[in-house]
Amino acid sequence: MSFFSRNFTVYRVLLFCVLFVTQSQLYSQNSDKSISVNYVENDDFIIDGVLDEAMWEQAIPTGDFTEYFPTDSKPAEYQTELRMLYNEGFLYIAVKGYAPGKNYKTPSYERDFSISGADIVNLMFDTYSDRTNAFLFGINPFGVEREGVIYRGGVTGDLDLNWNTKWKGESQIYDGYFISELKIPMSAFKFKAGITKWKFSAMRSDTQSNTKSSWSRVPQNQNQLNLGYFGDLIFEKPLQKTRNPISVIPYVTPSFTNRNYEGEKSFDFKAGFDAKIPIKSSLMLDLTVLPDFSSDDVVSGTNNVTQFEIKQDETRLFFIDNGDLFNGFGNTDNALPFYSRRVGFAKDKEGQDVVVPLSVGAKFTGKINNKLRIGILDVQTEEDKGEYIPSNNNLIIAAEQKVFNKSNISMFFINRQATNFNEESSGTEYNRVAGTDFNFFSKNNSVDGKAFFHKSFTPGIDGDAISAGTDLNVEKRTYSLGLTTQYVDNGFVSDLGYIKRSDILRANPSVKYNLYPKSDAINTIIFSGSYNGYWRASGGNDLREGYTALGAEINFTSGALVSLTGNKNYEYLYTPFDPVGAKGNGEPVPVGGYNTIDFDLDFNTDKRKAFWLEGTATYGSFYTGDKFSADVTFQYRYQPLFFVSVQIQYDDIKLPEPYSSGQIWYLGPTLNVTFSKTLFFNTDVQYSSQSDSFLLVSRLQWRYAPLSDVFLTFTDTDNTNPFELVERGLYLKVTYWLDINRRK
Repeated sequence: MSFFSRNFTVYRVLLFCVLFVTQSQLYSQNSDKSISVNYVENDDFIIDGVLDEAMWEQAIPTGDFTEYFPTDSKPAEYQTELRMLYNEGFLYIAVKGYAPGKNYKTPSYERDFSISGADIVNLMFDTYSDRTNAFLFGINPFGVEREGVIYRGGVTGDLDLNWNTKWKGESQIYDGYFISELKIPMSAFKFKAGITKWKFSAMRSDTQSNTKSSWSRVPQNQNQLNLGYFGDLIFEKPLQKTRNPISVIPYVTPSFTNRNYEGEKSFDFKAGFDAKIPIKSSLMLDLTVLPDFSSDDVVSGTNNVTQFEIKQDETRLFFIDNGDLFNGFGNTDNALPFYSRRVGFAKDKEGQDVVVPLSVGAKFTGKINNKLRIGILDVQTEEDKGEYIPSNNNLIIAAEQKVFNKSNISMFFINRQATNFNEESSGTEYNRVAGTDFNFFSKNNSVDGKAFFHKSFTPGIDGDAISAGTDLNVEKRTYSLGLTTQYVDNGFVSDLGYIKRSDILRANPSVKYNLYPKSDAINTIIFSGSYNGYWRASGGNDLREGYTALGAEINFTSGALVSLTGNKNYEYLYTPFDPVGAKGNGEPVPVGGYNTIDFDLDFNTDKRKAFWLEGTATYGSFYTGDKFSADVTFQYRYQPLFFVSVQIQYDDIKLPEPYSSGQIWYLGPTLNVTFSKTLFFNTDVQYSSQSDSFLLVSRLQWRYAPLSDVFLTFTDTDNTNPFELVERGLYLKVTYWLDINRRK
């Protein structure tokens, strides 16, 4: 029997254990709370936060919010009342939130603002009642709006705020309470015609009383977005079929660029468009032609003193919207078969990453029925003749079939195909990956598990080329247990994925124990322990990495946190490695095994305050020497005009001669100014001593119409040793969101 065959047998046994452990959770109790929504013919609502329309007298109020923080066992002291009405065109919602005063907090007037340390009411709608995905609409006492999509059952708070739709909300502040009024088009939701019930919940954060509460009770060890605790939203009459408008979003971007490294200055003009074409009521075709990403958020930089690539967040909206269907396969820490940030990047002959333009893309996503969800993403990238990079077609097809109560089996096929490959081209002509994942969720998400099996196909690589693994998590009020196992064959390759390690066999057990002291100052104390081991899958199965961690964490009722973790580590270097990087002043650390011990201190202060900070500090042995690291973010908010934050990363590596030592800095200041609910200014600065680089991006945004913007962006990229301009640009981007209504 081969090594892989033996281990795959282990995975089958572990999958059986996952099902055995979790079968008792299939019929766990959920909230029986409900809210009735009456039908109204009249559409003469004025959305102003006043509620003086006679129609509101027909709404049945609901409230009785339960406290989630600092306790989860009593009614909220300052209650929230909800009223809802609907007709064929709109859902109308009134929110009345009581508070001890008028000192509400918001970091910004910008749409989709961060709610950390801010007042907010979030309304969540599971329109298929499958406890898998939900629409979220949020509003605060100042009338600032946010909307998003909850995915993966909300088990870990998975929320995509890049989903956009047109709706209207306004708020008014009164003595002792505020009122928010919302008008949401029924076409903004995806649902099956003829039904009379959705799953629903609401959550509120009240900074003045320092409490969080939920309409449907959620235990504190679970996330408030957890769809397993939703109640019922009952409509008076069956819902009618809606015809979502076709949305076309054209753009134009004139720009001036000074490419100093090439000795060129140029005026350019780009134009393209995005389109959203609904297919029935639950399927969507997204198109992008000649996309422009000059207005997207800046990707945060970081120091890297490890031998591994650091995975970064996706910021391009085309890939984010419904991205959970494509990005959720495999293991997020170590073996993602699809990692959307790979699309638009390629490797040249020297193996360095090079940006390549995207010419056209299409995405088809949605539900075929109440149990089957599908997605197709296809993007064409252009060639780069100078770097011998051919044009490529990047395709992923995914399907997700619901099983049991809310679990699913999903499958995918990925194909990166060069369309004009020749013998001089870099890379291979194609790379293909296929696989399946089984995801288990108990009805309230207190138990979840995963098992996956993926195989890649690459020219010139023989053998198994397999990635497989299991994951089991149990979340109870007083404890949590976890076990992750993984196998990645040395021949497993995914050009569009994130494969941090290959040729590994991994085991990662973990445990946490939660204490809830009866204290006005301390909310919870959490003790944790884990072991994360990686063995070489080929050869003699030698240990290549092992990380043992024991820690304690204190969460205060103010929202502050402090934790201390001790780590005992082992790492085997198969090739010499210089953690200082290209600026190293000595020899790299030689091949061999290294045992180290270090301690992590994590902290954050009360984010309701105008000034707060959070960060991590680490000190301990490091290969043959020692290392001190700090990653700290400071933020000051002058509500609601502006906030300024500064991220500082510092690594002080001290190794004995003849090995490299050095100090590495990363500085990331950000300034965000809110002039009004439609005019914003943002500046990001990034300095890295490790890469000798300086980046400045300043952006002025004017939202002149719903979801339509004018962006003026200035960028400056420099080398810092010596200081020299690399590229400077000025971009004016104008977008317009046009809805084309269709007849029923």
